[in-house]
Amino acid sequence: MQLSDQQRDAVEYVGTPALVIAGAGSGKTRTLTSKIAHLVSNGYDAERILAITFTNKAADEMKSRLVRMTGMPLIRFPWVRTFHSACFKILKKHCSLLGYNTPLQIYAGYQQQKILKDIIVGKLNFDKKYVQPVLAQLSRAKNSGNPFDYLDGKLYAFRIRLLDVFNLYEKELKSNNAVDFDNILLLTRNLLRDHKNVRKQYRKIFQFILVDEYQDTNNLQEDLTGLLLRNGNLFCVGDDWQAIYSFRGSNMNHFLSFPEKYKEARVFRLEQNYRSADEIVRTANDLIGHNDCKMEKKCFSDKHGGLVELYDFFNEKEEADWVAGKIKSLREMGLAYSKIAVLYRTKFCSLSFEKAFRSFGIPYRMLGGKGFFERKEIMDINCYLAAAVFEKDDASFERIVNIPKRGIGPAAINKIAQIKTGEMSLQDAARNALREKLMASQIYNSLSEVIRLLDDIRDMKPDAAINEILSKVNYMDYIKHYSIANSMDYTSRKENIEQLIYSASQKDTIVEYLEEAALVKEDKEDEEEEDKKSGVILSTIHASKGLEYRVVFVVACEEQLFPHWKAMDSEMGLHEERRLMYVAMTRAEVYLFLTHSSYRKGQSNIRSRFLDEIEESLIV
Repeated sequence: MQLSDQQRDAVEYVGTPALVIAGAGSGKTRTLTSKIAHLVSNGYDAERILAITFTNKAADEMKSRLVRMTGMPLIRFPWVRTFHSACFKILKKHCSLLGYNTPLQIYAGYQQQKILKDIIVGKLNFDKKYVQPVLAQLSRAKNSGNPFDYLDGKLYAFRIRLLDVFNLYEKELKSNNAVDFDNILLLTRNLLRDHKNVRKQYRKIFQFILVDEYQDTNNLQEDLTGLLLRNGNLFCVGDDWQAIYSFRGSNMNHFLSFPEKYKEARVFRLEQNYRSADEIVRTANDLIGHNDCKMEKKCFSDKHGGLVELYDFFNEKEEADWVAGKIKSLREMGLAYSKIAVLYRTKFCSLSFEKAFRSFGIPYRMLGGKGFFERKEIMDINCYLAAAVFEKDDASFERIVNIPKRGIGPAAINKIAQIKTGEMSLQDAARNALREKLMASQIYNSLSEVIRLLDDIRDMKPDAAINEILSKVNYMDYIKHYSIANSMDYTSRKENIEQLIYSASQKDTIVEYLEEAALVKEDKEDEEEEDKKSGVILSTIHASKGLEYRVVFVVACEEQLFPHWKAMDSEMGLHEERRLMYVAMTRAEVYLFLTHSSYRKGQSNIRSRFLDEIEESLIV
């Protein structure tokens, strides 16, 4: 694989920790995979290289490239993984040291919300509207690396003591022998920190550690990297100019302070942009130049002929109609719709463009919708599987006990719940109710069928188990009736179930399959099938990171919207908004259009300061 001089210098250097500052479009993935291939060809064991990515899609792409580059089979790269996947592999092997048993269940958002709702509404008598924001606070607390310090003394909505909620929530998880997504990292960090033998074991295993998207690491991920590292064999790649995830707890300071933390560190810069025309690259450079706290680099491109234009409109309809008209003319020039993206800071901005595209007959698709495993039909089936192998999972059992409807409504579920004592699960209580014949005959028969089905599928292979569920509960008839108003909706759901069966067929046990399903949470934005990529992309800027388009429209560039009002009370917040604009601009290969409306939703708007900064650059 051809490497530039800058890339080759980074790939061939070994000896001390290295930080690669990789500008937008500079061949970051190529450099990372070439680095691993170089290590392997120089005597490092492929099975002892830990390469951390932030999405499963990125890990899969890296592995497939490595197979092509080295000629080695996929199985030789077992530690090219996301942080969560690598940590769960470690955690489930040693979880008994933390008081857990195997198999360990990973709770998805649905199960987390159910537990938290029971605590906030059932035990603390607060409104259910607090469930989602409090869950977000608990997630931030865990990713801070020290949840007790983070939550100590904190109240939500002036009344809810977050530390009390955290303790109740964690107790419930532990009693169910389950972890949530954030606990995977937190517990693995605790395991490695507090158990010297385990730490030594993995330090001995990993000859080299590589971390992708290093600017997005949080405190917990930084702790984990340090605990696993030996001999300074560390290679981190990222771009602080594209650090846009502080709301998830990422801490860009890890990136900026790398040379101070590792005194002998070497810093490499990848400055050539292979994606965008130089006119776009230089304008984006000038914009980010308004930020103070950053690593310096001089990005450039050998491609020329790019176009950067700014447009002001009276209102959002005029703006959207102009964008639609421009897209039509680009299409007439032979450009595919799928090469065009409309990017915005917040989701509500999409509505006027959806209306305009429908009016102009322009096909489009939304990026960043529901992830595959969050769709109703997938959650229904996965909850059947989870209830079969994890009897303590009340959320899954409660979901499926009356899907499809079989007469076991809320009153019957409450009656079953009243049978619970101590740490008895809802499913245990249901089994007791059947043994002691405590239910009316119709409910008794329906509940018996559910329990019998769960017992029948428990030890089946996952694809066989899914087919058994579909058959025994007539699920396809149920979903057809559920989608009765929309035949396309039924077809889509049927295709999703077929895809689910195929995915499940790749695993030997239900537990293995459910683990993989839980660990793809972070790939939400990537869960779109290739054959649907035929329309113009409508996307938030966050969801577009890492993607590229021939033409990009950055719309709704107004003060309070972009930069967003929530970020405008601090310089750091404003800097991150500017980095977000930088990310949006560098998605474009040739054409970049930035637009503003004087009125949006009937309210007058001031043009974004970022447009002023970009215009200033263009005039110079």
